[in-house]
Amino acid sequence: MSMKSTQKPSFRAATACLAGTAVALGLAASVNAQPATVTDITDWSTTPMEVVNITDPYLGYNGGVYAGINTLAVTVGSSTTVYDGFCIDPFHWSLSGPQPYNIVPLASAPKPPGALNASTALQIEDLWAEFYSPTMSSSGAAGLQIAIWDLVSSNAVATGELPANQTFSLANGQGDYGASADIASLATYSGPAANLEGLTGPGQDYVIDIPSPPSSAPDGGATFIMLALTAGALIVPRPALLQCAGRRLKAVTISPTRGQ
Repeated sequence: MSMKSTQKPSFRAATACLAGTAVALGLAASVNAQPATVTDITDWSTTPMEVVNITDPYLGYNGGVYAGINTLAVTVGSSTTVYDGFCIDPFHWSLSGPQPYNIVPLASAPKPPGALNASTALQIEDLWAEFYSPTMSSSGAAGLQIAIWDLVSSNAVATGELPANQTFSLANGQGDYGASADIASLATYSGPAANLEGLTGPGQDYVIDIPSPPSSAPDGGATFIMLALTAGALIVPRPALLQCAGRRLKAVTISPTRGQ
């Protein structure tokens, strides 16, 4: 989620990000993880998106965020591929520049307190299959992004990772761009699920569509662990952004829209 605000992130938010990263290190060794370097190169002047007002008690944030398609440069070995993606992590701050991530099965991402399970991962894959298009409208992209955040947040409460009063929600009076209808459509959707992967690392986590796995062999997360340990100093919460739809964690000059 790409937040836009002039307020300083709280110490609690910073420590929450650090704690989430520590959990990710342990998670990396337990899943079939493929190390990669991820850089968010989203151009918010061209990508389909809307600015929505949200509240995120876990991070102590109320304000405007970008909701839409992220553009992510994913480097595995010497090969870099650019993917469309969406944020699946409304509970961690994003980081600027190239970052060490792991490509994992979607159900193995994101980090707590928004960790998925097979059921919620399948819901996200079905939503993607139903609604995603690289040429989708800004309102459609915002609706899909909000629907994903809602599913991740609701799952965090259902699994006991997060109390109900700490969940992500839209500000009072903020429209959801069809997110509720998107989620309701899952009850009758019978088509194939999209083939999605998670990107999990020291910053916010993402979902992307990888038709074929990258060529280099997974190493069980060992490389990621070494990289993430050295990247710990980079985990600095930014005053203007919680990015899961933002360009390389650079502060945006749009005034925050206060909500909730």
